[in-house]
Amino acid sequence: MIKPIKLQKGDTIALISPSAGLAAIIPHRLDNAINFLKKEGYKIKEFSCTRKNNGWESSSAFERAKDIMDAFKDPDVKLILTTIGGTVANQTLKYLDYKEIKRNPKIFCGYSDDSNLHYAFYTQCNLVTFYGPCAMTQFAEYPQPLQFTL
Repeated sequence: MIKPIKLQKGDTIALISPSAGLAAIIPHRLDNAINFLKKEGYKIKEFSCTRKNNGWESSSAFERAKDIMDAFKDPDVKLILTTIGGTVANQTLKYLDYKEIKRNPKIFCGYSDDSNLHYAFYTQCNLVTFYGPCAMTQFAEYPQPLQFTL
């Protein structure tokens, strides 16, 4: 099993929307999460589909897969955090380069529809991932996330 390097203060967190495009509809939730994560000492990098909405999805499957790959290839990114789940992350699987992901292991965290990605990264890359909080749900609580999430 490939275990990603532990996240440290000052590291960069990638925010991606591999499924639903809800950040475009309720942007204040993503903004709350970003503000909290920055206050905790992390840098934030949004990718091209993070705030898009194309009906049930943030963008096309190819564009969402490109964001996933760009986040894995970015040497500054240490954690890839999904904004929220949805129903269409499975559409990205055929566009992912699993050899490249294996060469660039990162912490990957999300839940719900992101399960498809967790399973793919485990079976295709032998990568440890974290079925856990998404940005817009748990990290967007005001004035701060629940203690259990922290």
